[in-house]
Amino acid sequence: MFKFGFDLDDADIDNEVDSFLKQAGNAQFQDDSPSGDNYEENQERLPNEDGCLVELSMEHLLNTLPTNLSFSFLEIPLSSSSSASSASSISSFANGSRVLHLARRDLFDARFQVISEDNGDPNVVTEGGRKTETKEPIEASSDSRLRFLDTPSDLVPGVYEGGLKTWECSLDLVDYLHASLDDENLIGKRVLELGCGTGVPSLYLLQRIFSSPPTGSTSQKTIIHFQDYNPSVLELVTFPNVLLSWYMSPASEPFLSSLSAPSDPEAEDAVEYPAKDPTTAGDLPITSLLKIAFKQSLKKYNLEVKFLGGSWKSFQTAITTSGGPSDTQTNQVTAKGLGMYDILLTSETIYRTESMPDLIHAMWEATHPTVRSPSEQLARLTISGPRPPLILVAAKVFYFGVGGGVDEFVEAVKKWNGVPDANAEVMTIWERNIGVRRRILRVFW
Repeated sequence: MFKFGFDLDDADIDNEVDSFLKQAGNAQFQDDSPSGDNYEENQERLPNEDGCLVELSMEHLLNTLPTNLSFSFLEIPLSSSSSASSASSISSFANGSRVLHLARRDLFDARFQVISEDNGDPNVVTEGGRKTETKEPIEASSDSRLRFLDTPSDLVPGVYEGGLKTWECSLDLVDYLHASLDDENLIGKRVLELGCGTGVPSLYLLQRIFSSPPTGSTSQKTIIHFQDYNPSVLELVTFPNVLLSWYMSPASEPFLSSLSAPSDPEAEDAVEYPAKDPTTAGDLPITSLLKIAFKQSLKKYNLEVKFLGGSWKSFQTAITTSGGPSDTQTNQVTAKGLGMYDILLTSETIYRTESMPDLIHAMWEATHPTVRSPSEQLARLTISGPRPPLILVAAKVFYFGVGGGVDEFVEAVKKWNGVPDANAEVMTIWERNIGVRRRILRVFW
């Protein structure tokens, strides 16, 4: 097991994950989907290098949500201004500093979801509508999804890869995207975040899309795909964060304005949705109307969002084969592969040298899935245009105790021979040399 150092405030790096790992207990997620599939049937196994890539369907993810999501706001300092349309989520101060606010699910809320879904575990009780628990210990789970509970840490290789935490370099990536990416270079593009975890960089892009005018079916579809090693991370934090990003954006205004005030505010069925105040944490009721409105917004903004669980090796295999990932809702292989992405983001994923070749190969397949020779590449550029994909890697310069880091990644790219004549290059486009040294790299093929 490994633990990495941070220079963020405790609230920003989710120290509650240790408590979550210790107390998660013997959990089963219940899926009330129309098909009758439950979580254990769909997603009990952990992905591994020989396993398949699993796609968590939208219906499955919506139906595994609890009745309420407790959330707070992540504050991301911005080093420069931008013409992006997400100004409503940015606070400016007298000293000239600017802060972006992103809503994300509280980890204690995810922990209580796991515990409370253990068939009414008596250690979980409700006081005044708030979640709390007794001090009685909960036995360690034998569930293969939670094997890392016995040794809670930042990561357990091959079991838990750190997806429950918000890592520093993901904030760096948001700052860089805010300053450098125009809306015209985002709308209609295909975006992938590898090793997404809480998904902060992609959440920022979603917030920008939901803060722009709806595009409808007249424009090219915008695609954002989230990939993480642990499918349970996608359920517990990634997808809830996506839903929160939508709710806190202007895209949810038609839904909120359509709600009629209940005749009796104190009625049991009265639902009160939280204000969009970035200074106040709250609870978002998960109602059937809210779920419908979210899906309608995806269509209104011509936006496709997918959630893919599995290793990088299984991801690259899903791209190179004729089919896509298996779908946990239908248990079938999708009709087509994932295709090529215009923007690829990854942060805090190069901490182990032994995993770098698989990451590099997945990056290649995701951005050049059909190119196998310089002549093919030239032909493709002639058809698709000269603009190369935007491939960004945010990382610490060195990961103590693990051996990975920026220099090791650059060297791995130079030595990588997964595809002949790939001609890969790596350029540093952002760096921070105070405290924990961090960089953002851009990869060119």
